[in-house]
Amino acid sequence: MEICFDIVPPPMGIAVRNMLLALEYLYDHPLHLFLLAGPDYSQMIVEETNPGLWQRAQKTATRHGDAHGFKTMGEIMTDMNPLTGKLYVEAMHMTRVAREAYSLLGGKYPHPETIVPGGVSTTINLQVLNQVFTRLKQFFDYSRKVVAIWEDITAFFYEADPLYRKTGTRPKTMVDTGVWDDPGTYDASYKNLNTWGNNRWATPGVVIDGELVTTRLQDLNIGLEEFVEHSYYEPWTKMPYPTDPLGSPLSPHHPWNKDTIPKPGKQNWKERYSWSTSPRWDRKVFEAGAYCRVWNTAAAKKLPFTRFLESTGSSLKILVPEAGMAESLLEWKIPQDWNAFERNRGRAYCIPFSAMVAMDNWMMAMDLLKQGKTDVSTKFDLPRKGTQLGVGFWGAGRGFLTHHMEVEDGAIKNYQIDTPSTVNASPRDPMGQPGPYEEAVANTPILEEFDGPDSFKGIDILRTIRSFDPCMPCTTHTMVKDHDLVVTREVNTCGCGVS
Repeated sequence: MEICFDIVPPPMGIAVRNMLLALEYLYDHPLHLFLLAGPDYSQMIVEETNPGLWQRAQKTATRHGDAHGFKTMGEIMTDMNPLTGKLYVEAMHMTRVAREAYSLLGGKYPHPETIVPGGVSTTINLQVLNQVFTRLKQFFDYSRKVVAIWEDITAFFYEADPLYRKTGTRPKTMVDTGVWDDPGTYDASYKNLNTWGNNRWATPGVVIDGELVTTRLQDLNIGLEEFVEHSYYEPWTKMPYPTDPLGSPLSPHHPWNKDTIPKPGKQNWKERYSWSTSPRWDRKVFEAGAYCRVWNTAAAKKLPFTRFLESTGSSLKILVPEAGMAESLLEWKIPQDWNAFERNRGRAYCIPFSAMVAMDNWMMAMDLLKQGKTDVSTKFDLPRKGTQLGVGFWGAGRGFLTHHMEVEDGAIKNYQIDTPSTVNASPRDPMGQPGPYEEAVANTPILEEFDGPDSFKGIDILRTIRSFDPCMPCTTHTMVKDHDLVVTREVNTCGCGVS
């Protein structure tokens, strides 16, 4: 809406929005790493599916015990057990800490205040910022611990069997819009989107086969297409927008040209088999994930002023201040392999990344408060005539997220959303290319130890799927019989903007 109607939030509004988004991620990432994907690496699961691996874990010393406190890999796996494991319980507590900070700053959770056009609808004062800091600081030591644990888990599996490097492998091709706007350059205009996009704390970008090919938000936008040949939708024939607002050509399959026309039917793997569409960039299959933000930012070397982050072109360095532990420098390096383990390791680094972005913006908010610049939103009036186009380049905890909107005479005429799970769960496209889930599963070797089909648990496949942090309400629909109405219902805690 800000792009659509030229609404520019004040600096405090942008800083608060950045903090809220970072706190949302600080809730989401521990949830994934220890409550959703984590149990796949726990003693309960590993002992049952790979007894030999469990025996090895009990005898294998950890590499980073000084950071996380565990002496053996077996101890880590035991504390990752669901419900009873200390790491499981601790992660649940840390999600609460993040939610408390979010609620203090934003006034409520879920249904985040970050979607308010023109800034945020909350009140900022010194007391609120201090209460947020006491909770944010808890993530300093926790982020060091999480990174160390997932470094050890990844190294252990790689050494136990090199074939684990192929678990969930697929090409290093991914897209992310970047997030966390710079108050000094964000003007909410489409004509300047490449400038303010490249000044985000997380840099936008397209990575093709491991190479960063662009960081321009306009390139991301005009390269997007959605296909429905294998989805429960009819193709659309109209093309109201042959170009974007800057005159660059758009595909007939671009979201601004899309009509959502449901066509439910029986599942047929050769024809239609999913309510997800097939988003592609430049006709290439790409994946979405929080780790894409780290990758793009590490490769681009375009960070704005920051006290805690450094992009080297091949890594992202994160300075974590002293808390219970001493100040330390963490470094995520662009990996040689790309698989389920690297997705989880990359997401672990997203915790200190998000915490330090929040800290940067917290310090900015404190400076603005001292200067008396406390406005958090900009008033605006909606135009009642004409057509406007808007696009939201933001990001859920799971990664890439775009909202494309067409407004006509003051009312929304068309609204399209591409969520991370739409991207990752996408079916085959007209070119015959499978989506990321399908591709990664097909490339996964079966390393589970089992005696016949009755004892097979499919743990290698589950690790692959869960490494993407799937959220399938985005492809769950209710079709009203004898009507063209399709209803999606979800408690929106995933941040995708679907409800």
